[in-house]
Amino acid sequence: MPKIGRILNNIEELLLGLTLLGLAIFVFVQVVLRYGFHFAFSWAQELGRYLTIFLTFLGASLGVKYGTHFSMEAMVKYLPPRSSHLIRALANFLCGVFFIFIIYFAVVQIQKLHRYGARTATLHVPMYIPYIPIPLFSCTISMRFFHAAYSHAREAFRHGPGDL
Repeated sequence: MPKIGRILNNIEELLLGLTLLGLAIFVFVQVVLRYGFHFAFSWAQELGRYLTIFLTFLGASLGVKYGTHFSMEAMVKYLPPRSSHLIRALANFLCGVFFIFIIYFAVVQIQKLHRYGARTATLHVPMYIPYIPIPLFSCTISMRFFHAAYSHAREAFRHGPGDL
């Protein structure tokens, strides 16, 4: 993998870890304040919700990278190697295409929110900002699915025609 790719992967993993740690600490403090002192910040729930969106899409991208998402292995496990790789290539390609649609519709939604000038209820930031992680990380998810599809297709064609 090129050096820039490794650097971006490390940044992505560090960002996920720090954001998850920060959210855990933030929620812990909120629980202590709410139940221990009967006090809560009005903006805390909203910030937690938006950080969860960020973590979900970033984590999904890393899940594709490491192959940790749920998958149906039973069908391809007993197939010959070439057929197995071809089916995996097709599945990964279709997932990549699906995330291209997610990117498109997320960008359309962000443009609408920007045009309307909507703001979040308690943080008062432009409403389109919390939506930015959706197309951003959907791009990385899509690229990783397409890379996996390419890898499986390349592996499928390394096997001879008798392995189909």
